[in-house]
Amino acid sequence: MRGMSTPLRGIASLVGIAVLFAALGARAEEVGAVAEIEGQAEVLRAGTAAWTPLKAGDAVQLGDQVRTPADSKLKLLFRDDSVVTLAPSSVLKVDEQVLGATAPSSRFSLFLGTIRALVTDRYGAAGARFEVETPTAIAGVRGTGFITAYDATREETVVLGLFDTTGVRSKVDQRGEREVRVGPGQMTTVRRGSYPHRPAPTPESMLRSFTGSTEVRGAKPAAQGKAASTGRVGGDPRLPKRAGQGALSPEGQVDQVVDQPPQPEKRRGVPPPPPPVPSPHR
Repeated sequence: MRGMSTPLRGIASLVGIAVLFAALGARAEEVGAVAEIEGQAEVLRAGTAAWTPLKAGDAVQLGDQVRTPADSKLKLLFRDDSVVTLAPSSVLKVDEQVLGATAPSSRFSLFLGTIRALVTDRYGAAGARFEVETPTAIAGVRGTGFITAYDATREETVVLGLFDTTGVRSKVDQRGEREVRVGPGQMTTVRRGSYPHRPAPTPESMLRSFTGSTEVRGAKPAAQGKAASTGRVGGDPRLPKRAGQGALSPEGQVDQVVDQPPQPEKRRGVPPPPPPVPSPHR
């Protein structure tokens, strides 16, 4: 360093080394782990140029990109207890995860394919955010579950609500002035350069297809929530089984059934009361 004294050069070198180690430490920050893999999956670590295989239990780091081939699925468990599952032929990047004392923040980039996100209720706090960004849209939630898919050929994003509410806005609408709210059993689409369509009921065939593609086979009973105790099969019991119906809260405790009249309570083992006996005529 011309014109700089020896002590100053030494200080500058130490500062440079400190900055380098800080950057390396930030890249190596572990934010989650691989919960399950069906088939194969790979990771591209920040600052590297080669994809490497993943296995169950491997750490997920900030800045990682993960991908699945055409016949594989990947389930990730993050330190905030949120779960993200990649369908086949998907690529996802972990952009941010900050566990604030009152307002956590997580951001992901979906470059291709489909993911299902189950988000914990800690994101219900004011200022908290959990966002998935695609090339055409941003889906943001506060303690809910949703599916996001991006089709690169059509340049179109599809967002399906599973329970609670998901906010969806276009990438061209940075202020969210044309944001739509997608409820359980609803969906919206966002094409490149366009605003989200008005939310509409999700066709049952589409709901079945997307939920099936984001279910990892062989999940342990503990990972299935109420499924182990209720005997339900076929994935997370919180998911609506058909459009607009059967969605459960994130805790899996309260049914949020839509458009279904209340049913009278049934008591087992208790016969119905006898008909009234008419009074005799006098």
